[in-house]
Amino acid sequence: MKRFLLAGCLSAAAVIAQPVLAETVYDCDIKMFTSNGWIAPRVLVLWEDSSKTAKIYDGYIQELVGEPLDATVTHRKNNAYDLSWRVNDIPVSNARTKADGLYSAVFDMDKNTLSIRGVITGFANAPRGRGRCNVQQD
Repeated sequence: MKRFLLAGCLSAAAVIAQPVLAETVYDCDIKMFTSNGWIAPRVLVLWEDSSKTAKIYDGYIQELVGEPLDATVTHRKNNAYDLSWRVNDIPVSNARTKADGLYSAVFDMDKNTLSIRGVITGFANAPRGRGRCNVQQD
């Protein structure tokens, strides 16, 4: 599973490194506070400052969707924003089924941090993680 996520994140970074519409790419290394996955160890936030919009990209999204997902953005305070997105049909290897993930995050550009929480349909756990973000340079 970790190899799957790492490969997805590396290929995601290669795709995102290509020129896009004046988006700032924040590359976030996430420390997971759960041992059962669901939170990618590396998450890219593609931030469009003029429209205050964001897209999210990680290993799960790379494998399941193939392109960044639009996030719903709500201003929190100063340069902090609430982001939310949904990932459908995430394979659950030990149950031979699929689950949907509803994710929410606090993205703080002043502190360069991303805190993520997931709600996975059909599971009682609430995976979460937090990490530091760096702006990708061209």
